Amino acid sequence: MHALFSPFVVPVAIFAMIAILGVGGMVSGYHEKKLRVEQRMVALQRGIPLDQIEKIFGAAERAEQERGDPLRSMRNARRAALILIACGVGIIATCLLLTLILQVREILAGAAGGLIPVAIGIGFWVDYKIQAREMERLGLVVSEE
Repeated sequence: MHALFSPFVVPVAIFAMIAILGVGGMVSGYHEKKLRVEQRMVALQRGIPLDQIEKIFGAAERAEQERGDPLRSMRNARRAALILIACGVGIIATCLLLTLILQVREILAGAAGGLIPVAIGIGFWVDYKIQAREMERLGLVVSEE
């Protein structure tokens, strides 16, 4: 029972959770690949020509490859930057307002904690701008939506 009150319980639990999620992701990927192979084998056994199988299953693979679209990556970086900056500003504003209302100075530590998402959001924004500059250098037009 005393083991639950040890200061090492939280780090060990976090490590175990990360390890379990990592192994679960690898097992899931293996099963997904196995399922694709089995689906193709069943299609071949039913006498479907190979070019039709490639047409059917190739469309799904092409849809997966579109996930690597650089413009989509840029939109995701911009969205993450805006969300993180807005959350950080919201945390800072909330803590500052609570400090003014309650007159408790220790609440300012929460405002300092709001700087973390702001800093990460700024990093995402810088990444977005670098990607936009590289795309323009390659001659691709990047619209500022």
